[in-house]
Amino acid sequence: MEYTALAPARGVWVRSEQMILLDRDLERAWRRATLAHELAHVDLDHRGDVEGYFARRMEREANLLAARRLLASLDAIGDAIAAHGGDTAAVADELDVPSEVLIRRMENMHPRDRARVVARSRRVQRVS
Repeated sequence: MEYTALAPARGVWVRSEQMILLDRDLERAWRRATLAHELAHVDLDHRGDVEGYFARRMEREANLLAARRLLASLDAIGDAIAAHGGDTAAVADELDVPSEVLIRRMENMHPRDRARVVARSRRVQRVS
């Protein structure tokens, strides 16, 4: 992994070099999210030589896997929601991810997992 000037891109997986490049000016939460996203491309064995539908599909797959990895603890998500209510930015900040990653995780969460997060957030609010 190397840091370099990539803006407006945040990161890129250079398959031929077996290297991830990250933009050197990223804030911590975006650095974590971008690294998780690029590692998802590696783990999913994505190729960089596709366009259109397949490129969009690969980006979506990497985004979803990165969000699941960064926000794996349903209890932590529930606790953060309880602490900050409906303030998405504050919840994301506590979880050290960009708001986009939190929203993606919540929107694509299995209903059983979403119910667990909601129950946890309510239980923590009652105890507080």
